[in-house]
Amino acid sequence: MAAQQDVSSTVRDATSAAKRNIDQTADYAVSVIDDFQSIGSEFKRAVNKSMKKEPYTTLAMAAAAGFVLGALWRA
Repeated sequence: MAAQQDVSSTVRDATSAAKRNIDQTADYAVSVIDDFQSIGSEFKRAVNKSMKKEPYTTLAMAAAAGFVLGALWRA
């Protein structure tokens, strides 16, 4: 009987720990998603500003980035 209670207690503890880990992981994932959305909106704002101020420079940078990504993809 005592062994069964020990096993039940261990299972409950493991279940509680797993639930805590899942909750912490979900909170972290939401935080990461929020950070990426913030970075994306800042990047979009910077590109729009750059396009209005210096369109040819922005176009050259985009072409260079495309060339680099293409070279990396091919390698």
